[in-house]
Amino acid sequence: MATIHINRIVQSARWKSARLTLMLLLKNPTGAVGFVIMLTYVGIALVLQFAPWIIGIAHPGTMIPNFSNPYPSPPSATHMLGTTYPGIDVFRAIIKAIRIDVFSSLLVVGAGAAIGSIVGIYAGFHGRLVDQAVMRITDIFFSLPFLVLAMAIGFTLGRAFNDVLLSLVIIWWPIYARLARSQTLAIKNELYVKFSLVSGNGSLKTIFKHIFPNTLTPILIQMSVDLANVILLISGLYFIGFAAETPYLPELGSLISYGFPFALTAPWTIVYPGLALLIFALGMNLFGDGLRDALNPRYRI
Repeated sequence: MATIHINRIVQSARWKSARLTLMLLLKNPTGAVGFVIMLTYVGIALVLQFAPWIIGIAHPGTMIPNFSNPYPSPPSATHMLGTTYPGIDVFRAIIKAIRIDVFSSLLVVGAGAAIGSIVGIYAGFHGRLVDQAVMRITDIFFSLPFLVLAMAIGFTLGRAFNDVLLSLVIIWWPIYARLARSQTLAIKNELYVKFSLVSGNGSLKTIFKHIFPNTLTPILIQMSVDLANVILLISGLYFIGFAAETPYLPELGSLISYGFPFALTAPWTIVYPGLALLIFALGMNLFGDGLRDALNPRYRI
């Protein structure tokens, strides 16, 4: 009974902490704007993934060309944001691309954060040769621009869509390894961690009970910012033609590349997909700033 009561107290405390975080986030104007943008994009992606009929979008996995009228046409009653080459409806293509880009960035950032956090916490907690080896490996990754490194790994693994995502995961984990390691080094000398070890708790239990929860705040903030960075990098790789062309794959960078030859005569072909990218990147940065303030202990007193 005592254990059940303690668990209820812990769950209640966590719920109150989550509500306080949300309240502080929404009280911050920029954080609230970023939160709304994030919810909008994620909501579009979820609806299109599980119930595309709600918004009347058919074939969410591909852009539908119209070869009877392939050249871009301006916005009209039929095509809200106009069409791009070859006759693709820009509005529907953007909606479809949001699903792929949002889920892809979530996958890359989530996998990179999980791998990097495990490696960083282990290296920081045990130190010595493991710590030195991990830090030298991360130095290699940080010595090269991410775009160049992604292209180099992509040439090795392949240039298909899944291979591009895997190459981004490979270059993204060192960010979180360094972040988790630095947090672990600051925490592992705290008295409650030493007491846990002296009390007979193994290193694994101590890590999951005391180290990992205290590294979550900076990792979550970094993840919110990286979602924008990853989606921009994916779009950049498709725009420059590095990623292997999948016929009419709904991706924002690919969509911009279709309209780029017509940028002067049909600017809507690149302006609207570019705005979709810009709004998402801006929203995630605003959300990250708001989340950082909401999780700051000084504001939670």
